[in-house]
Amino acid sequence: MYLSFYQLTQKPFQITTDPKFLWLGEKHAEALATLKYGILEDKGFLLLTGDVGTGKTALIKLLIKTIDVAAIVATIPDPGMETVDFFNFLAVEFRMNRRFASKGEFLIEFKQFLLKAYSTRQKVLLVIDEAQRLTVEMLEQIRLLSNIELENRKLINIFFVGQTEFNRILLDERSKAVRQRITVSYHIEPLKDLETPLYIRHRLKVAGAQKDIFTSAAIRQIHSFSRGYPRLINIICDHALLTGYAAGAKSIDHQLIQECEKELRLPSASTLPGSSAFSDYSAASAESTASTRASGWKMPVVLVVLLLLGFAGFMIYQYRSQESQRWSLEDIAPQTYKGLSNPSMATEPPAAAETEEASRDPSSTKPIPPVAVAASGSRPEPVSSDALAANPFSRGRVMIFFPYNSNELTSEALAALDQIALFLKSRRELKASIRGYTDSVGSVTYNVSVSQFRANSIKSYLAGKGVNASHLMAVGLGPKNPIASNDSPEGRQQNRRVEIELTQE
Repeated sequence: MYLSFYQLTQKPFQITTDPKFLWLGEKHAEALATLKYGILEDKGFLLLTGDVGTGKTALIKLLIKTIDVAAIVATIPDPGMETVDFFNFLAVEFRMNRRFASKGEFLIEFKQFLLKAYSTRQKVLLVIDEAQRLTVEMLEQIRLLSNIELENRKLINIFFVGQTEFNRILLDERSKAVRQRITVSYHIEPLKDLETPLYIRHRLKVAGAQKDIFTSAAIRQIHSFSRGYPRLINIICDHALLTGYAAGAKSIDHQLIQECEKELRLPSASTLPGSSAFSDYSAASAESTASTRASGWKMPVVLVVLLLLGFAGFMIYQYRSQESQRWSLEDIAPQTYKGLSNPSMATEPPAAAETEEASRDPSSTKPIPPVAVAASGSRPEPVSSDALAANPFSRGRVMIFFPYNSNELTSEALAALDQIALFLKSRRELKASIRGYTDSVGSVTYNVSVSQFRANSIKSYLAGKGVNASHLMAVGLGPKNPIASNDSPEGRQQNRRVEIELTQE
């Protein structure tokens, strides 16, 4: 309707996930690099989370399109189905050319499918979109698919893509096995105020625009209304182009954006923190707005506006009126990686030492105690959980060690965490710092991601035991502050740790 008026070849702000319109902001580019690394290195379980409308699905489509390896990809757009139906849908996506009556039949055939893909040097990637719709039971069934593997070789990468509420499912005690196997994760955040104009101009350029259509003041208004969520930016920009066309305006200014805001019932910045403005949105208000505008518009325009109002109202209501979460994303997966200015580092191949260590017989490496304590500046000393009973921090910071390429916690480590939880609950005024570290092998971005995940997992465990989550600060520091040399397997094993220490705050 407005394409020729603005000299566009296609609609620039469609809701559909067309990868060519995707603009990679700082976080999107870093997420893409991190996830590519996880797939290329066969890390097994990957996780991408983000709020409604942040561009998760579009990013995944771009990832699949640009991954430079031979891969067989299956995408499950809605995993909310029965087990057998899920397996049959998966069989169709993988072109297995057979329908299965039972889980056993599927697993037999699926194992042969994975082995054949491996023999032809093809990677297998299962992408599960809308992962927040998974049940704990279905999540366990999906985990069992990853058990089909060769020694030191994953045959399938399973990629969870979901809204932040998927964290609740992962935090369920029954999901522990999956939670501890997620080695690569990323959380997409909304666009920053400086990124929104770049996003809008990119989409307009792809759509054929020869000049700026939105004024700078209009773009600032758009960012204020949308808070940087790409989907909401698309909704209001598309509506603004339609409104501008009806009004004969070649340039979209901030006043026209304000008019669109009223029509879409988007709240002003002062009401964004609350949810009442969204929950009060109803069909009645939409009809009232439409009737006010209809007198000056032709019938086709009115019909389009009504459709936009209904869809926008649904998306905004869904976005803002969700049940509040007990845990934030920081309790399960890293959100930001501060201090990293080169996201492409995530695609660096692992150093030779990693390959060498992966093939090493575990018995040839001197075992490291799962729990140790150390005073400031001193080396860690092994300690039993019984020794932690009175005051776990009496001798300094407590260290929890992790095996190579694993997020598993030993029974000794869990017992030590139980003692720490009891102590912190008895001294509720105390706060603790939880710092994750890795060895120096591999990408810095990946190592920071792993260390953050391990720190968050321990924070989640302590919070689940009744410790005030606001008194726990978890941070992933990757290969920083090694306590041993990274030149030997024993040293690298000591550096793969989480340190828990009381803070003075």
